Amino acid sequence: MNRPFGALVLFETRLQLRNPIVLFLAVVTLGARTFTSWQQMPNWSVDTVDTATAVLILGAGAMLASNLATLRDSRGGLAELLAPLPVRPRTRTLAVLVAAVSVAVLLSALIMALHFATLLVGSVPVGRFDITELVTGVVMVGLMAATGVALARWVPGLIAAPITVLVLVWAMFQFPGVWLLPVVPDLKIAIDAARPPLWHLLYAVGLLVSVFAVAMLRHGVRAWPGTLLVAGLVAVVFGGVLTTTSPEASSPSANASRGRSDRLVTAGADHCETLNGVRYCSFPSFAAWIPLWQQAVDPVVAAAPPAARTELPSIVQRTRTGKFDLQAQRTVIMPDTSWGRNGGETASRRSLAAQMAGALTGFPPITVRETIDGCDARNQSRTVIALWLTGQVETAVEPERTHSQVRRPDGGEGTRTRATSDLGSVDYGDAELALAAKLLASPDAQKRIWEHWDVLVDPATTIEQALPLLGLTGDVPVEQPGGTPCR
Repeated sequence: MNRPFGALVLFETRLQLRNPIVLFLAVVTLGARTFTSWQQMPNWSVDTVDTATAVLILGAGAMLASNLATLRDSRGGLAELLAPLPVRPRTRTLAVLVAAVSVAVLLSALIMALHFATLLVGSVPVGRFDITELVTGVVMVGLMAATGVALARWVPGLIAAPITVLVLVWAMFQFPGVWLLPVVPDLKIAIDAARPPLWHLLYAVGLLVSVFAVAMLRHGVRAWPGTLLVAGLVAVVFGGVLTTTSPEASSPSANASRGRSDRLVTAGADHCETLNGVRYCSFPSFAAWIPLWQQAVDPVVAAAPPAARTELPSIVQRTRTGKFDLQAQRTVIMPDTSWGRNGGETASRRSLAAQMAGALTGFPPITVRETIDGCDARNQSRTVIALWLTGQVETAVEPERTHSQVRRPDGGEGTRTRATSDLGSVDYGDAELALAAKLLASPDAQKRIWEHWDVLVDPATTIEQALPLLGLTGDVPVEQPGGTPCR
């Protein structure tokens, strides 16, 4: 029987490799992960988990494909056609199991390898790379392929596999922090959040072995499937208990609500370096990004007069969730846990440069709003100076404005405009951008700015008053503030 069985495995493997569902979802998985991460620096702590979760798209296709392959035996008249063959239903089930699980595992591993190769292009990776997260994802894809076979043998209907996929997706979104899920999604609540220990991989392998055995037991109780089931269940129980009782499972970051945190956003950013007079503090696993921050900050600081550099704000990394220290946020610049690459770094560099430029010229930090709608910095000379400082690194861009309908106190309706720029909740116009561009093209701009710095960064100094100091002409129409002027 070995030769017919081997031939059947090869036959089923070819069918799985050519299955349009599997191939399409494999391309979708790789394409989606590459597209969404191409312009973001990799953070291994997040990307390993997200990639392991993403390959479940392929797992869904593997489950449907293996389910359909096994259901061939249930089609009308096919049982009679297969009767003369030298392989029994038990052997055909085993062949589909071996082929489907093998193809699913190999394809998921290939997708991960190709995706991580793209993550290395133009990148400075940070975070902790945990190979067990990826192996767990591969095991999960194999588990889904085996589940498709088991469902076809025990619930021979076309609807069972799609329903199982939907239930799995629902469970992952409904209970993302439950560590007895085969793959635990990233909670995105803290830096290097607690993750399931190595025992969780044993738990996932136990599930795969158990489902494999359950599929074979449909053809009757025999020694090796029964032994396999017992071994799988022992691994499930043993791995599950050790996972849920591990120190990692009881840590605060493992039990916090998804996307929420009561910690300060800068808690743990204690890897600090002072470079060219600026203090940089990052989370320890993000220290490799400090040189990138420095490249965006140094030209701005160097363009300011020495007297303005005496009390430079610190650069302290923050998480995207948590509480702000209301006093500290006015004296520090807080880049978050993302940075661009492959073209995306332009926005990251411009944002950080603009924040330092805003601090030097007296604008509030981007984490502080002077009013609910921000403030308007049009017709202020310091706006031009801030945009000129930003231009030492990247060309400044216009703010993004959102408009909404509001009801006025008199009962009528009005339009509320909120602007968001690299300077924070600060609005400015085309005139400020055009004048900053002229300054960047002027060879004596820095000398003039240094000479009249105190006047130019005074919020009371208008652009008309600043033009002769800057050696510029007023050929650009200047708009008046439409909202609350920045103080």
